[in-house]
Amino acid sequence: MEVEAKIHSQSKSKKMEIQCGSESTTDLKKQMQKMEMMEEEGNRNRKGEVSVEEGYRENKIKKARLQSMLVALVDDPILSDVPKNPTLSDVDTLICLELGSAMRISVLKLDATAFDVALMNSATVKDLKVAIKKKINDMEQSKMGHRHISWKHVWGNFCLSYHNDKLLDDNAALQDFGIRNNSQVCILFLMLRSRIRIGIRRGGDTASFMALASFLDA
Repeated sequence: MEVEAKIHSQSKSKKMEIQCGSESTTDLKKQMQKMEMMEEEGNRNRKGEVSVEEGYRENKIKKARLQSMLVALVDDPILSDVPKNPTLSDVDTLICLELGSAMRISVLKLDATAFDVALMNSATVKDLKVAIKKKINDMEQSKMGHRHISWKHVWGNFCLSYHNDKLLDDNAALQDFGIRNNSQVCILFLMLRSRIRIGIRRGGDTASFMALASFLDA
């Protein structure tokens, strides 16, 4: 009996050891699985960081390449009519000009000199005024630096004309006046030359009066 009891006790202890070992093995497996999951998550995060950095680097390279191409294109003599700091709208208009959906208009000043502007075929009188404003401002900037010009004052004293028709309605389409590619419009003054000179001498809005006078004399 004692022997049987001893054997039974040893068997029970063995089972408990096996059970404890099994539980330890299960815990170890869980810990290993958890560590593997954490490692995989870390790898994914690192890959994400690398992909973001690579994307940023690629975009930076593309931007530099495009900028280099743009500079080369602007310096090309064939593209001499492209502004030095072209906007997307400027480039789009020039492309449309080559495709025939835009027109180049010559603007004749009272001193008999002229400059060109490019506009879409559907442009209005207001669009032409905006193009003239941009052209004059660019010319001023390249010659003597930016001067503030009151264009409201300018267009209050000057108007555009095509074949003796005054372009007074800003919303009117240029094509309604028969203006097409390579047409020439004139700048007419609506105030007397003497009043412009008096305004300059009296110091009234000098920059604007100078802009008015620049339309009259070289």
